[in-house]
Amino acid sequence: MDIDLIVLSRDLSPLREDVRAGIAAQRGVTLTVHRCAGTRHPDDPHRRATIARARNEMKRFGSRPLVMFLDDDVVLGPGCVSALAEGLRRRAGFAALAADSAAEMGCELENWDCPSHVGMAAVLFRRRDLAGLTFRWDDERCECRCCCDDLRAAGRGIGYLRGAAAWHRPGPEARHPARPHPDHAAPSAAASSPRGSPGRILAAFDRRDQRRFRKQFMKTLREFRNDEPVWAFAYGLSPLELEQLAAIPNLTVVSIPASGDCPALRRLEDFPRLLAEWPADTPVAYWDAGDVLFQSRLGPLWDLVAAHPDRILVAPEPLSYPENPVIRTWSDYVIDPVAREETFRIMSSQTFLNSGFAAGTARSLMAYCREGVQLLRSPFLWGMDLWADQPALNLYCHAHPESFRIIDRGWNYALAGRPPDQYFVGEDGRGYRTDGGPVHVLHGNSGTLNWLDRTAFGPAARYGPAPPAVSARR
Repeated sequence: MDIDLIVLSRDLSPLREDVRAGIAAQRGVTLTVHRCAGTRHPDDPHRRATIARARNEMKRFGSRPLVMFLDDDVVLGPGCVSALAEGLRRRAGFAALAADSAAEMGCELENWDCPSHVGMAAVLFRRRDLAGLTFRWDDERCECRCCCDDLRAAGRGIGYLRGAAAWHRPGPEARHPARPHPDHAAPSAAASSPRGSPGRILAAFDRRDQRRFRKQFMKTLREFRNDEPVWAFAYGLSPLELEQLAAIPNLTVVSIPASGDCPALRRLEDFPRLLAEWPADTPVAYWDAGDVLFQSRLGPLWDLVAAHPDRILVAPEPLSYPENPVIRTWSDYVIDPVAREETFRIMSSQTFLNSGFAAGTARSLMAYCREGVQLLRSPFLWGMDLWADQPALNLYCHAHPESFRIIDRGWNYALAGRPPDQYFVGEDGRGYRTDGGPVHVLHGNSGTLNWLDRTAFGPAARYGPAPPAVSARR
């Protein structure tokens, strides 16, 4: 199958090695590669104007029935183009199919065949549809969104193809081999290597959770060959407890005297002490320290951070309002009546987010932590107690929709309040989703995994047998 592949670049300098390797790795298709430079004109009011004009120029390259657009910082996975071509063949009503190179579909909140936005970074068009399309932009929409709206208005489909692998790799770090997305491809040897991971992990806990942090958090993190350095803020620990933590490799402990404050609240103030010292683009994540179990490699999470460097990545609660009554209960603790109703309005009208996890760059997490502290001290949260960090996260995110992205709940698969027919915990202590989705990190919030404390936690029986009510598939 012959396909014109047109690479959009800022200039015509040689393509990066990883981009060239991705193109060369395509099988089952014959690609004729063209280059197009998106040069900015002095009268361009916006970068969108430059890109839209370049894409209109790209339409004129080649003559094959199928045309692939590729940005010069996108690495194609093996078989990506042939998968897109086969997907178009099976969808007669579609004008184009794209690979989800920016992991926009990671949260699984939209239909892959009809998402509101389809990126043009790695997209295959039918030439007859492309010929009648004019790329444009406006103050509210990029050229990608306008393209989607115009095609659909003409009765033609455009969407993402699940299984077509490509990765957006901006910046210097992109020159290293790409790490596959877990839904698209098996890890390569380079991606599977436990050495050289770019991410860093933060945690915060007091004496109540120090044992769980050692025996569950750190144990399972390393069992799945995650060697990321961990920084732990430890509040009020004894010398013996600090000595036990000091024996764990690649763990830095920041010992702080106890103040009586909840670690989930204190971390908003303490994490920036480290974040401010790290390069702004450093990938960072935190999880609750006392009730999570890691169940996979974290590489794909760092990929998501790299794809969205200016956002924090968060996971939703199992239920939002009105199915989740805690939203009303927590809001009622706010003292100021006007702030109380506004807090409730925001949390009850949006996807309810769990604050036991967040990931991002040092820059994006710093912005959240600093505003989170201000929210804790504001009338919006006066009167709330130990759990106020979760309303703070929700108020911050929904007040700044450009600052966050919801990703697959498997990165923080919270059990509290989750309908029992959605998951089960096997006798080996691992959590599974009945919908077949991944559980990268199992979050036993509200004591849902406290039964693990009553087991030997040895290698023969990883966590001991689960209680029948938990382990039974429902």
